[in-house]
Amino acid sequence: MVVRVKLHGLKISPSRGKYYVYVRATGEVLIKGFAGSKDDLHKRLAMPDMLGAYNIRRKRDPKSYPERTLGWLVHWYTTECPEFLRLSETTKEQYKEGYDYLEDEFDCPLDAITQPTLYEVRDRCVQDKWPTFADKMMTALSSMFTRAVKRGKMNGNPAIGVEKARKPNKNANREWRPEEWTTAIQLAPPKFKVICMLARYIGYRSQSLAIIQWSHYQPDPIYVKCFRMNHKKNDESSWVPARPELQEFLDGLIRTSTHIATKHNGASWRDEEQLQKAFSNWLSALEKKGLVGAGLTLHGLRVTYAAALKRDGANNSGVAAALGDRDERMGAHYTRHVENEAKVVMAFGKPKKKAKTRK
Repeated sequence: MVVRVKLHGLKISPSRGKYYVYVRATGEVLIKGFAGSKDDLHKRLAMPDMLGAYNIRRKRDPKSYPERTLGWLVHWYTTECPEFLRLSETTKEQYKEGYDYLEDEFDCPLDAITQPTLYEVRDRCVQDKWPTFADKMMTALSSMFTRAVKRGKMNGNPAIGVEKARKPNKNANREWRPEEWTTAIQLAPPKFKVICMLARYIGYRSQSLAIIQWSHYQPDPIYVKCFRMNHKKNDESSWVPARPELQEFLDGLIRTSTHIATKHNGASWRDEEQLQKAFSNWLSALEKKGLVGAGLTLHGLRVTYAAALKRDGANNSGVAAALGDRDERMGAHYTRHVENEAKVVMAFGKPKKKAKTRK
């Protein structure tokens, strides 16, 4: 009998009927091209030679690092810090992946960490991984350093002011055009149609869409139905009316779960990442067929929602409130293209109506 042993820090990736097993922290291949079932794979990982190979590559326990070193701080932050423990599971996983990459630096004293040394680490990470990973790693460090400063574990946060390695595309997450919305909503399978309707008419982020429940869909004395939800992103409680078209759509659904957005089998999404990836793959397939334009994203429906509010007369403060954001500048951020449209219309003037001719 083979006893299954849970091995932490491994990434198992299926590809073309075979499995590949990597050490998550280093990207090193432990098993390549394994043919068999997932159960067979776990049995293979439990064999003595695999356990030996795994143990050689194991990370050192952060608890063993001297006090006031990076490893010591990572252990405190990921096991004791209340702010970290309140993060979503997806964010925790992303932060830990960044810390895993830094394991070789865990012996570094905290007072030796400066902004120049962080730039060196960031630039090396860009070469070893990719720019977005490096930026997420720096975000994880900055978040940890901020909490450490507040508790007297560090004198300052050297990650503040470190520039992003990835240059953002200002046109990313653009507004969906009317014809793209019509095409997508007509072709969307039920699991994606629900996501589309929620994102378009209440503007929720994917993080909230993955966990929104029917209990959040409540009666309202003015708008008949509304949504009340506490968003994990900013810990902000929000209320937003449900548009009539959304109410009609939701009230016609058969409820298979406490969650509104579910997979094809009626089960809830595992997390935001699973939902986001599946939705993005579907949009990419539509784009390859030439059915929608390039650059369409789920977050673009949040932009579409905000743009519609702005065109209906809402100001930046109102748009931000409807988005569940505290800062009214976010209202301007999501609708800057609408402001530009208005300026162009003002420059050209509205087209004059043609005079009717008598027959």
